[in-house]
Amino acid sequence: AAVESLVGLLAFAVATGLLYGRFSRPHARVLFSRHGVVAPFRGGRAFMFRIVNERSNQLIEVEANLTLSILDPETGDRRFHALALERTRINLFPSNWTVVHPIDGASPLAGLGEADLHALDGEFIVLIKAFDDTFSQTIYARTSYTAEEVRWGARFSPMLFPAADGMTDLDVGRLDVLEEAVRTPGSAPSTRLPSPPGG
Repeated sequence: AAVESLVGLLAFAVATGLLYGRFSRPHARVLFSRHGVVAPFRGGRAFMFRIVNERSNQLIEVEANLTLSILDPETGDRRFHALALERTRINLFPSNWTVVHPIDGASPLAGLGEADLHALDGEFIVLIKAFDDTFSQTIYARTSYTAEEVRWGARFSPMLFPAADGMTDLDVGRLDVLEEAVRTPGSAPSTRLPSPPGG
């Protein structure tokens, strides 16, 4: 009877701990755009993608990390290049965020075109880190964009619209909506890939 009581208490404690750990652990619900884009930016070009928080909880101190993986044409090995971002961190994430990597002279993408990115089997690796204010824990979200998932000469359509009550509406359904980019004078020319069905 003593052993049965001890085992029963231990089993109940273990089950309670497992259930609490399973359901109290925060899960990131950060939505990423289906495509990255190479669009005109400040007289040049930039690689961009867009994210939005699907939940209504608060995410603070959101950080973005972007890495480019390409094949070395001489050795055939993969090389990884950390890409500098226009803004690597935002303190509050209430709506959407377009993460931008300016393609300047210091960028590994400088001088590369659409065909070059395909030939090098390029892939953009994304890591998002944020603090979930509801659970008081750090969460992570990650994705990647292959060369086939990058649209050239396109840009993201707006997601924010003024509401009738004076507030601002965020249309999450427009996360993946693209439109043709207007090339500014002096920016590098680019061609746009046709969007896949449903894109």
